[in-house]
Amino acid sequence: MIYSLPFKVNKTMTIETTNNLAHLNTQSLAILSSFSNTFELNEKESKLVQRIKKNVRLHNKNNITRTHAYLEFYKRYPEIKWAFLAHLVSRNGGYYMTDLQTTFAKKLLSPVQQHAFFLFLERANAAIFQDAFSQLLLYEESQKNGQNLSHLLTALGVSAFMHPIWTEFINEPMKKEHLLSLALIVNEQHYIENKLIQDGKTKEDVLDTWQFYAQSFLGMTQVLIPYESTNQLALVGVNISQFSSLKNRIIAGKLLYALLFLHSHLYSGTYSFADSVKHTGARQDYSSSLHSKFNHFKAPSSTLPLDMCWGNRVHTFFNQSDWFVGTSPYSYLAKLDMPTLI
Repeated sequence: MIYSLPFKVNKTMTIETTNNLAHLNTQSLAILSSFSNTFELNEKESKLVQRIKKNVRLHNKNNITRTHAYLEFYKRYPEIKWAFLAHLVSRNGGYYMTDLQTTFAKKLLSPVQQHAFFLFLERANAAIFQDAFSQLLLYEESQKNGQNLSHLLTALGVSAFMHPIWTEFINEPMKKEHLLSLALIVNEQHYIENKLIQDGKTKEDVLDTWQFYAQSFLGMTQVLIPYESTNQLALVGVNISQFSSLKNRIIAGKLLYALLFLHSHLYSGTYSFADSVKHTGARQDYSSSLHSKFNHFKAPSSTLPLDMCWGNRVHTFFNQSDWFVGTSPYSYLAKLDMPTLI
């Protein structure tokens, strides 16, 4: 179940994103079936793929570098709205990482559990970035070269699910911007479901522990969006009460996206905050010392910056199997509910 604050979803107001789901499915399945064939790159393509992979590694050092990279990409290509959503969700990930070092968390978790919870957040953050930022950089190269390079998604290990979506978007960017964003939400949540959530070690150390359920009950799985409203700081977001539920995570992502991009005043206030307050991973980002307009707001959970709480981690991404095998995720793409702010 997903609890919203402070908005409601008016299900009579929807935005249709596409009426071509069967065609997209057919294209994705065709691409998936061709994965077994040898995919050869020419020298120019090979160098491009390696350059993208190197750039992804460069920015995938920690939550701070990832969060910053999402925002900088969005500034260059604002038509990729998902990048701004990813920036905000990644900000929340950093806050939860530093929350693990608060006095309250230390009472709830042993040092071993603190580390396990941090690794869970860090791996999810890194895995999504590894997959998604490769796609964003390939789009950037497509724009620079004036051609659709989505055939190179295979070489970057991207799911067959995304191939026809990118082609649709590149051909009709104004009409398919919501479709692309919803597809990226669906893709990245399936990606970590396959790579992380269903991992036995993750369940044992984190998801199946009473401490994780307790944190969910106490609202610590909220994704909050800070935004400037009449020179004051306000918060809006969702709380995912069953984080291990793939469906709940996707619905939450769609709600957050709709809140951001279907309410212009909320978007402008959120962008103002994100652009003016550099992400440190500490909830003190909300404090007056970093943004004079928000001097009324007392930051919760006094935390240190992320680089003072946790060091960088080196990740390996061995499992290259495509999550799209045997799934039918297209119902998530058909429409976008319009949340109504209370």
